[in-house]
Amino acid sequence: MPGYSSRRSFITTAAAGGSVLASKTAGAKSKKQYKRKSPASNELIEVGMLSTGGYSHADVWGKAMNPPLEEFRGGFLPRLTGMVMTMCWDPDPERAEAFGKKFGVKVVKNYYDMVDRVDGIITADYDITGWMPQLSKPYLEAGMPILIERPMALSLREAKEIIERSKKFNAPIYVPSAYETRFETIRARAKLKKLLDEGAYITGVVATQAARDYPAHGTHGIYKLYTILNPDVIAAGLLSDDWWGFNSAVMTWKCQQGDHPDYYVGLQFSSDGWTIINTSKGQIQENIDLTSDDPYSRAKGHNTPNVHEFAIMVETGKMPQSHEYIMAKTTTLLTGFYSHLEKNGNLVNCADLPETWRAPDRFTGRTFKNHRDPAALDELFG
Repeated sequence: MPGYSSRRSFITTAAAGGSVLASKTAGAKSKKQYKRKSPASNELIEVGMLSTGGYSHADVWGKAMNPPLEEFRGGFLPRLTGMVMTMCWDPDPERAEAFGKKFGVKVVKNYYDMVDRVDGIITADYDITGWMPQLSKPYLEAGMPILIERPMALSLREAKEIIERSKKFNAPIYVPSAYETRFETIRARAKLKKLLDEGAYITGVVATQAARDYPAHGTHGIYKLYTILNPDVIAAGLLSDDWWGFNSAVMTWKCQQGDHPDYYVGLQFSSDGWTIINTSKGQIQENIDLTSDDPYSRAKGHNTPNVHEFAIMVETGKMPQSHEYIMAKTTTLLTGFYSHLEKNGNLVNCADLPETWRAPDRFTGRTFKNHRDPAALDELFG
């Protein structure tokens, strides 16, 4: 990428074989934590993009790190982060080359070729969720920070595999939604905390969330409510005609809250982003408004804060969310999926979700023309 000052003056050649990859990951526990040259240094954090196409945020997050050299309303796009993409990989070489050309990024041949050659990894593609344990493995074993595109995993077993590897090799992970960092979400959380600190308890919650599918965008509503409520969800159900391309679906949670009565959450996937929380001491209302038709405006205010959180994680080694929190919201998501596909939308106890049950991973051909053919990843991992 022209015009940036990298913190790295030398980049070693990556390994191309499994034996060399093993030697790279073997020393993971002794890996040095990212450190700036000085507290006042302005060098950029280097990022590798793992999967660049398909049903992806790669282009949106890419613009925040490597603004394309193209005119935008009489000027040029500014950099919105202290990060720069320097490498990328995709199972489709043509997509990788197109992405690399657009953002001035080096394309690597193998998915593991960015190990120890960048400061952190971003996986930005929903279509690779089914292969996330395999794709993330070399980076986690090298102790590298990874931003993992939601929903992270398609089964409890795969989610646990990623989390256990993250813990074992001290590799921080972040599994975000743009709705977690929206100011409306943060404001609702602060309002609720104030009431709870005054002795209130929750009596019920209703919310709406614009979502054209459950696993990729339904997660926005789930993660948003987790940020606001920090709930102890004990059962979940998803009532819908389909899990893909739906216009209206309802998810229900049953939550416990210590000595207070259990409460229910109703989340309707339709439009808008309302959250209404009823408590024993009053009601809280917040709405997330995404009416702007300016895609770059959305990138600035909606998607970029996730990248900012990731940058802090790279620099400090501290995860924005605990492993337990990530596992809890993943369990709720998968329990809803299980309810819809196996239990006719009825409430299912989260503790009863079979660890080996796996959600569908064949997004291809469902609704959007930009979905990838999974054949390349099938061939890679078998």
